[in-house]
Amino acid sequence: MIIVGYQGIGKSSIVKSHRGFIDLESSNFFVDGKRADNWYVVYCNIANHLSEQGYSVFMSSHEVVRSQLKHSKQRKLIICPSLALKDEWIDRLQKRYDLTQIEKDYKALMNAVDRYSENIQELLSEDGFEKIVIDDIDYKLEDLLNSYPEYFVR
Repeated sequence: MIIVGYQGIGKSSIVKSHRGFIDLESSNFFVDGKRADNWYVVYCNIANHLSEQGYSVFMSSHEVVRSQLKHSKQRKLIICPSLALKDEWIDRLQKRYDLTQIEKDYKALMNAVDRYSENIQELLSEDGFEKIVIDDIDYKLEDLLNSYPEYFVR
């Protein structure tokens, strides 16, 4: 399965404690501060290959990634927070950046500050993906996945 996850849902955290999940980090496709124009094609090809091998692959929620994934025969899922969590989610991303001081976390925070509502509306209206919407800031990604037997966390 391929799981498109909005920034800050806990992709990196869950793969540390559960076998069978991979967090395919899109920031790794920057070379010398730039990404190739078609980086998302390679990114999605890798995700498809890993999914075909039986892994559940967490991916970024970039629009170009979602568009490319529409060609995938793999089962696809989007996980994102609800529109109602906007302020709490931005606060969550701010705290993450304050803790890590990592550039990718800063970019995620700034993207949410600038486009949270638009991002979530785009994700919720995306065709070809099953969806799980986070409606409470105090959640565990594992519990969300386990509440849907078809996404059982290994």
